[in-house]
Amino acid sequence: MSDTRSAGTATSGGSRPKEESGTWETKEKVGTGISEFLKRIKNSPAAYALAACCVVGPLLLGYGAPNMVAGRLMPVDKKPIVDFVLPDLNADTDTTNKKNDTLKEKQSALARKQATLQRLKATPGSPPDAIDKASDDVATADMQEKIAADEVKRAAQGQVSDRTIAQSKQIADALTARYNYAAVSGVLYLVSAATLLLGSIIIARRSRALLVAGLVGFGALALFGTLWPTAYANAGLTFLDFLLNKTDANGEVFKPLVNAYYESAKSFKISSALKCIIDVNTFVGLWAVGIALLAFAVLSSPADEPTLPNLEERKTDLQWMIVLSSAILVVATVASKLVMDGPLALLVKLQAEALKPLADALTGHLGITGTIALLAAAVPALAGWYWDVKRYRGDPANAPVAGSKETDKLQFATSATVSSILAILAPALTSPVFASLKALIDLVAKNQGAG
Repeated sequence: MSDTRSAGTATSGGSRPKEESGTWETKEKVGTGISEFLKRIKNSPAAYALAACCVVGPLLLGYGAPNMVAGRLMPVDKKPIVDFVLPDLNADTDTTNKKNDTLKEKQSALARKQATLQRLKATPGSPPDAIDKASDDVATADMQEKIAADEVKRAAQGQVSDRTIAQSKQIADALTARYNYAAVSGVLYLVSAATLLLGSIIIARRSRALLVAGLVGFGALALFGTLWPTAYANAGLTFLDFLLNKTDANGEVFKPLVNAYYESAKSFKISSALKCIIDVNTFVGLWAVGIALLAFAVLSSPADEPTLPNLEERKTDLQWMIVLSSAILVVATVASKLVMDGPLALLVKLQAEALKPLADALTGHLGITGTIALLAAAVPALAGWYWDVKRYRGDPANAPVAGSKETDKLQFATSATVSSILAILAPALTSPVFASLKALIDLVAKNQGAG
């Protein structure tokens, strides 16, 4: 009986069915990975505080704080903040109006002169010279009236041409904006894929369980950031939703374009299509940035025993992550500018010029907050790397030899340092805010030079 119980125990507890063995091994690996991670945090709390800053800092400083301030200053809901004035292609031009006014004047003059002639003829004893002069005046007025009528006719024909040209410009501007945004979206997908790939490789070297958790966690966070409305997003809706909806309703302007759609796309609305694409782009970009933040956190956290190859690899990874993360934010800023400027071309010129600063401010908000987020992620990661370099150099066996190539390998060259700084600042530098600042600086410089 004892042997039987022992055998039964061995069967039920000592060995597991094949379908369960993989699950238990996965759980054991995850548990071991978490235990090792907690042990490292306990041994190096300051270093892992830097790792936490790489994730928490950008979320708070680059996303949370600016949007909280914007929400306080602009508590706007999903409603239009201005009304829009679209060009009226059927409106008479100034030239046509002037020619119509001239024709009315000539018709009135002709009527007066005809009345004068009739009165002279009806009056007995009217001088023949006066009647002849009145007849000449009527003939002259009649000729002038016919010339004015002909001018109005030609103006009407020209107005048809002007209307066709204006309509063609509206359609061309709309399609140009769509093609440009499609191209920039392709670049965004490429850069995001490269960032996801490199970031995943960096994270997987440290822990595959951490990679899976990061992909799921930041995927959920990206979905939240895409769907959760902010003051920035709601103000942008004025351009991306309400203006485009009004443009869609102005079917006369885009009638040739609508007629060219597929039969299945007759109910197509650019506002709905653009919102869907923007949501996809936002999710992809935020997900890639989230994995980049986690990769920065991994690169900032200390290795068990820093080695020269490990430090060199981390330095190269840091440089690439800075470049790729910056590229995502730069492309997102450029895409935002295209999205904001495109609808403005659909308005009358005066209103487009009036709303341009608002569109630039929305784009500048994205560029500057992107720079803040990248700075908040890169600085702690670089600090963690420098800390490990110091630990490595602290060992007498690893003391640097003056002038050796090994010393240079653990230093950022001047060109690399400048490139990294420019990469971090790139999202802000591509925003219209810095273009306005540069114009202001140039203006001040010119005034000082003149003085």
